[in-house]
Amino acid sequence: MIKTEVSKPYKVTSNLEINSMEVNELKLEIRKHHVTPGINVLDLVIDADGEKIKVQTQHKDTDRAFQQFVKDAIALGKKLSEARIE
Repeated sequence: MIKTEVSKPYKVTSNLEINSMEVNELKLEIRKHHVTPGINVLDLVIDADGEKIKVQTQHKDTDRAFQQFVKDAIALGKKLSEARIE
């Protein structure tokens, strides 16, 4: 299971306060389907920077787009965890 959550509200700003972004909610959860083997359930909730997305989708283990999404999410998580706090 991959689970990422940002507490709300959270404001991201640059050193100069020129660019700011308000993050109200950001959740990403991937889990195995409780009944069907080989199926993953993706819950995605984004309320940030004027975007609002709330979706639940199902994907087979062999779904290439889903596999790439997971790889990208892992890479982003690693990058953010190693980033210098500004």
